[in-house]
Amino acid sequence: APRTFYYMAEGRENHRGETPFWNDVTVKTILRNEVYLGHMVQNKTGTVSYKNHKQVSKPESEWIRVENTHEPLISQDVWDAVQRMDNHPSRGRSGKSGSVSLFAGLLRCMDCGASMRYMRDYRKKTSGKEPEYKAYVCNRYASGGKDACSSHYINQKALAHVVLLDIRSKSMWAQFGRAEIREKLLAQKESAGREKTKTLQAELSAIDRRLPELDRLVQSAYEDKVLGKIPENLCVQLLNGYEAERKAKQERRRELTEQLAASRENEQSVDAWLDMVQDYYNLEELDRPTLVRLIQKIEVGEKRMVDGHEERDFNIYYNFIGHIDL
Repeated sequence: APRTFYYMAEGRENHRGETPFWNDVTVKTILRNEVYLGHMVQNKTGTVSYKNHKQVSKPESEWIRVENTHEPLISQDVWDAVQRMDNHPSRGRSGKSGSVSLFAGLLRCMDCGASMRYMRDYRKKTSGKEPEYKAYVCNRYASGGKDACSSHYINQKALAHVVLLDIRSKSMWAQFGRAEIREKLLAQKESAGREKTKTLQAELSAIDRRLPELDRLVQSAYEDKVLGKIPENLCVQLLNGYEAERKAKQERRRELTEQLAASRENEQSVDAWLDMVQDYYNLEELDRPTLVRLIQKIEVGEKRMVDGHEERDFNIYYNFIGHIDL
C-alpha cells in the first residue's frame, strides 16, 4: 500500500498498525474510479445532517459527474472490459460440494441465448465405482424441457479441450504473426463498425445543423414578442419548446460524440488483447482465473450429425476483442 511504501522509504515505523497490503475492496474501488477514464465524479459522500457529521454514501442519482475533464489514462474499451470482468461471476455459484464449476457464468446457449447449467452426471461402472462426469446443459431446456429448447449437453472436459486449443492458437497468432493478425483484426472491427459510424456521423451532422436553427428561432420569438406580432403566452410556449429541444439535442450530441470517440479506439483494444493472449502459448490446462481474464462468453451450439460424424459449433468471445471471425 502507498502509506506502507512511504514509511519504508523514509525508514520510519508505521505506528497505525495498518495492514501493508491492499485488500479486495481497495482494488475494486480503484477499478471503478472513473478518473482513469478522464471523468471527475464528486458528491459521492456527505454528512447525515448539519448536526451529525458522520460520513455516509450517497445514491448514484445525487453524484455530480463531469466528463472529459482531463486526458484519460485508459480507453473506453479497456474500461468496459475491466467492468465486465469486475462484474463477472468469477467465484461462480458453489454447489453442494462447495466447489465452483470451471465455466460458471461464461456459457450461453447458441440457439436461445439462455445460460448453461452445470451438472454432475454419475454413472456406475461394472466395478461399482461412480465416476463423475461434469457437464453443462441449456438452462431453458433444464427448466422447461424439450418444448423450451434442446439440451445442448456438453461435457466439461471436451469443452475445456476446445477452448484450450483456441486460446493456444490465438496466442500463437499474437507471438508469431502479430503484425498480420493485428491488421486483420482492425479491418474486421472497422468493417463491423463502419455502417454504425456512418449513421452516427449523419445524426451528429443533423444535430449540428439544428442547434443554430434553434438559436435563430429563439431570437425570432423574442423579436416577434417585442414587436407585438405574437402574444406573450405564445412566446413563452415557443421558447419552452425550443429550450427543451435544444437540451435534448445537446445531450444526444454528447452521447454521439462519446460513441464516435469509442469507435476510434479500436487500435487500443486490439493491442490490449494481443498483449494479454500472447502469454498463453504454453498453457497446458485451463483454470478459472485464466478463463475469467480472457473470456467474455462462449456460445455452445447443439450437436448434429454430418456424414456420420458428430459436429458442434462454438463461438468464443474474448475480452477486449469479442468474437474473432477471420
